[in-house]
Amino acid sequence: RMFAARAPSPPQSTARASRTHRRTSCRGPRATATAAAMPAVGERREYLLTHKGDLSNLTLRASSAWSSEPCACDAVRVRVKAIGLNFADVFTCLGLYNAAPDGAFVPGLECSGVVVERGADATGVEVGDKVMCVTRFGAFADHVEVPAAQVQPLPAPWTFEEGASFLVQGLTSYYGLKALGDVGKGKVVLVHSAAGGCGLMSLGICQRVGAKAVAVIGNGGKIATLRERFPSFLQEDAIIVRDRNRFGEQVREACDAIGAEEGADIVFDATLGDFFQGGWDNLARGGRYVVYGAADLTPSGDSIGIFGWIKLAWKFLRRKKVDPLNLPGENKGILGFNLIWQFDKAAELMRLLDELNALDLPAPKIGATFDFEDLPNALRLFQTGQTTGKVVVRV
Repeated sequence: RMFAARAPSPPQSTARASRTHRRTSCRGPRATATAAAMPAVGERREYLLTHKGDLSNLTLRASSAWSSEPCACDAVRVRVKAIGLNFADVFTCLGLYNAAPDGAFVPGLECSGVVVERGADATGVEVGDKVMCVTRFGAFADHVEVPAAQVQPLPAPWTFEEGASFLVQGLTSYYGLKALGDVGKGKVVLVHSAAGGCGLMSLGICQRVGAKAVAVIGNGGKIATLRERFPSFLQEDAIIVRDRNRFGEQVREACDAIGAEEGADIVFDATLGDFFQGGWDNLARGGRYVVYGAADLTPSGDSIGIFGWIKLAWKFLRRKKVDPLNLPGENKGILGFNLIWQFDKAAELMRLLDELNALDLPAPKIGATFDFEDLPNALRLFQTGQTTGKVVVRV
């Protein structure tokens, strides 16, 4: 089953993580009797982020110490075949992600591959299984150790690249839209970054549950992606190529075009910045504004630098704010979440994942693939916001 019933350990450095693994490692006759393994893993290749704040601090290295540690009792070790990238990875490397560990560590939140070792108490998975995994960092490597509860079987028709693209964006989209947004038949949903991984997943969810959608994209070149994925679902007037100077007007026009006179029931926003107010002003009575990112505040370049920090501070200080005293009169609300802090909500996340799987969505769209040795450049491309679908690294 997905996600451990126990709460996850707090973020920790590589050294502290190793000590935690030693405390829970399988030892003695019990381990010999029940642990299963393929031939021992040799050196592991991993991307170590030596210091947060600069993408160039992401260093590929070989590590033999990892393989000398026994596998934790409740974990499996996976030979990674593909790594899925997320905006949180960019923010982590730039030092803007508050969930990231202190000190040097290996970033990365999701991957797919083949199980090569199983701890004595790990259940529901066997050596040789093809799986997809979510991790609380550590996925930027060719082998990972993951709690067995955070592993799911790779659907038979899917590639490893597709498997590495599902769990984080799938659970993020469904948790935000369903658990927080209460999406359902007839609801109107404004989806930001609609041609990205979470955006396409969110539109697919809206289509399956009978909701209406307004899709927001950053440039007209992404319209083709939406048309290819949803040839009959999205109305032409329901696709917004956003304009900073008239975004609120664009949202109003799109809502009118699909018959949503009061505006959107749900705004699903990973952009914020200059595009918050236009969505908030067009949120219907009883509407829910759900925030899970701030891509409009993403700095450019490998590091922020002094001028970057000044620009970021300026954007931060002039951002639009919501006064809680006004909410009862406006009769709408705003919610925010980071999925990584929900990993201890095992029962809820498993229920949501079962519901998501029941929707029988198509495999995630892969927008770009990179070789493992080129992972930093994959992050740089992702950082530009010019990609569609999921950016994946093949290992």
